[in-house]
Amino acid sequence: MSKKIKTEAAKRLFQAVLTLETEEECFTFFEDLCTVNELESLAQRFEVASMLYDKHTYLEVADKTGLL
Repeated sequence: MSKKIKTEAAKRLFQAVLTLETEEECFTFFEDLCTVNELESLAQRFEVASMLYDKHTYLEVADKTGLL
C-alpha cells in the first residue's frame, strides 16, 4: 500500500468499514459519507477492478461497462 494512503484518517476510515456487518449498514454508512455521484463512481471502479481481477480483457470490461 502506498505511504500516501497510510494516514491516521485512512486507518480510521478502514477500521470503520471493517465494523460494518450488514448490507443495510453499508448503505447507511456510505450514503452518509459520500455523494450519490461519488458512490456511483466508486461502485463503477469496483466493478472494473473486479472484472480485471477475474481476468477479463480491457475490451470485455469496456464493452460491458462502457468505461475505460
